[in-house]
Amino acid sequence: MNMRDYEKVVDRLQPSEACKEKALNTASESNRKNIRYRPAKRRIIAISAALAAACGCTVAAAAANRSSFYKLTNKHERTVTYASGNTGPIDKFDRNDYEQIAPHAVQFDEVKSASNNYFNVELDSAYFDGTELIFGFNGEIAGGNAENLKLLNFTAEIDINGELIKNPAANTYPENLSWAGSFVIDEGAENSFTGSMTCVLPPEARFDNEAEVTVKFQNIWANEKLHYDYELKHDVAYQVMPLKQENFLTLSANITADTSLVKQINKTVEKDGFSLTIYSISPAMMLVNTEYPESYDIAMNEEIENGTSDGKCHAVHPLAMLFDENDKPIQSLTMDPVDMGDGKLATACIPTDSKKITVKFCDKNCTSNEKGSVEWDDMMYGHYSFGYITELTLDLE
Repeated sequence: MNMRDYEKVVDRLQPSEACKEKALNTASESNRKNIRYRPAKRRIIAISAALAAACGCTVAAAAANRSSFYKLTNKHERTVTYASGNTGPIDKFDRNDYEQIAPHAVQFDEVKSASNNYFNVELDSAYFDGTELIFGFNGEIAGGNAENLKLLNFTAEIDINGELIKNPAANTYPENLSWAGSFVIDEGAENSFTGSMTCVLPPEARFDNEAEVTVKFQNIWANEKLHYDYELKHDVAYQVMPLKQENFLTLSANITADTSLVKQINKTVEKDGFSLTIYSISPAMMLVNTEYPESYDIAMNEEIENGTSDGKCHAVHPLAMLFDENDKPIQSLTMDPVDMGDGKLATACIPTDSKKITVKFCDKNCTSNEKGSVEWDDMMYGHYSFGYITELTLDLE
C-alpha cells in the first residue's frame, strides 16, 4: 500500500483525544537564514526579519484530493517539544504563507513517487508563477520513525528539460547545485511527513510555458538528534538518508507556469537618497528593493577602519523595515536576495494585499534617538526597537 492509498483509509478514522496528544547543517542553514546584502557600488538593504502519537494511529491533515500545501497552512502556528526539552516553532525557517499559495498550487493527476532503504517520497503538487517554483511533498521514513523525529531537512538537485539548474544562493556540494527544503511531521502522526522546497529560479532558467522538471533528493537529516563525530571533531546531524550517489531519490513531473499569478507593480518612491521600489506581488512573495545614501556606507567604513573601542555609536547603520497600511510589520522570507536580471537585487517578502507600503529606515545600533524609535515585532525573534531615521510610503493603486 503506497502513501496515497494509506491516506484514503486513515482519512475516515476518528482519532481519540489521546491521539491528538530546525536548524540545518552549517552550509544549508546559512542559505536559509536572512542575508543582509550590501553590494560595493549600489546601496541595497535586504529587509531584515531576523533582526538581531502515542496511540499508534495516523490521521491525515487534509482530504486525499487536496494538495500537500493545504496540510502546511497551519505550519506557523505549530510548536513542538524536541528531545532536548526545548519547545519552539516546528520549522522557524519556513515563512511561506501557504494559505495564499495552496489555492494556486496544481496537484498532479498522477502522484510521482520514489523509494529506497531510507525514505519514501511523493511529489504531490507544485506552485509555479514563472519565477518562483515551490514543490509539495509527502514522505515517510522507511522502517518507521523510531527516533520520533519532527522536522527533517533535505537538499536536492533540480533540472528543467534535462538541464541542471544552479542555485545562486547555495555554497554547497557540488557547484551550487543544491536547493534546500524541509518536511514536518503531520499532526497526530507517527511517521507521515509533509514537505516543501522553494526555488526562486535564476533568470536564465525561468520559463513561461510547460517544462519537465526533475527533483533529485541528495540528503535528508534531522538536527534534533545531534551526535559528536570524533573523526570530524564536531557535532553532526542525525542522518535519515546519507549523502551518497546510490541513495538519490528522483521524481519528475510536467509543470506549467501560471504567470498571471504575478501582479507587476514597478513603482518607486524616493526622498533624500532613500528609496523604496515594489517590483511585483504574487501569492508566494512580494519583491522589494530599498536603498539609502552612499554617505552612510562611507561613515560605516570609517568606523570600521578607526575602531570603536569606546563603545559609542559613531556611525548610523541603516536598516529598512516594511509596514502595511495598518502599521503591521511585513516580514521577509528566509531566502537570499532575488536577481532581477538588470543588475539589481530584491528582497522577497511575505505578500500583502495592503494598498500602501511604508518603509521605515532606522539605526540598528541604537534603540532610540532624538527622532524617536521604530518598533518591530518579528515572528521568530520577538520585539525590537531601533533609532528612527526617516520613512517613505508607496501607494500601490
